[in-house]
Amino acid sequence: MSRVIGIDIGGTNLRIGIVDESGNVSAFRKVRTKEVLRSYSVLVDLAEFIESYADGVKFDAVAAGFPATLNRERTKILQAPNLEYMENLPVVEYLSERLGVPVFAERDVTMTLFYDVKKYALPIEGIITGIYFGTGIGNAIMIDGMPLTGRNGTAGELGHIHVDGHDEPCGCGLRGCMETLAGGKYLAKRYDASEIAEVFVNHADELGEFVSRMAASVACEVNILDPDYVIVGGGVVNMQGFPVEELHRKIIAYTRKPYPAENLRVIFAEDEAFKSVAGAGYYAMGRMM
Repeated sequence: MSRVIGIDIGGTNLRIGIVDESGNVSAFRKVRTKEVLRSYSVLVDLAEFIESYADGVKFDAVAAGFPATLNRERTKILQAPNLEYMENLPVVEYLSERLGVPVFAERDVTMTLFYDVKKYALPIEGIITGIYFGTGIGNAIMIDGMPLTGRNGTAGELGHIHVDGHDEPCGCGLRGCMETLAGGKYLAKRYDASEIAEVFVNHADELGEFVSRMAASVACEVNILDPDYVIVGGGVVNMQGFPVEELHRKIIAYTRKPYPAENLRVIFAEDEAFKSVAGAGYYAMGRMM
């Protein structure tokens, strides 16, 4: 049975586990990303961490999801706004040579989408889009089971739609991006850290416009792609008291009539700590077939 080391590298936390062919995750660990990527030589840091983690364990491949844009071939990280020293890095070449196994790199949100497609038993034929509201807005698009990459490898940057009348700087280098107004960064800037956990419980009346922007982001992609399924998730959607029904109503309200609005299938996904690790395993095993 093949076993893959799946890694989800986030701006705050790094998650790692061993994924078997049945999708079971074992030896799951969650550590602070800064404890792993400690220096300018982030690929060396990552390789050393994987070697230490896998000491004495047999594995057939490594699959890592990055909060970054990658090239079309999925061999090089182009830009990771929330991680230092991670630009124009040949991650696949370096890690595969050092570890001696195939290495697969993708956007972290794509790994999450692979997990959710499997969990909710969705048919891979057609178009499935995943929109995840966390720190920013993560977006992945799957067509007939394959992730859409685009000419430069940067397809699916839904969070960087420009919002007229706003000039908030974004980590991508632009200003007025949707994810600065409809993601966790907006909540963190507006409310104290002590309030964030229950912000939708205590301040729901103040956040109607925030939810509307989230809905507008989803509807924008739906109106363009007319997908077979839309998966909506992420840490914001799974916060205590979040108005899921209100978000759903607004998505339908902002989607073109009669279609795709009248035939839109939206799945609200649970937030699970290991999902991107498992998704990385599914992704790698599909590539190895």
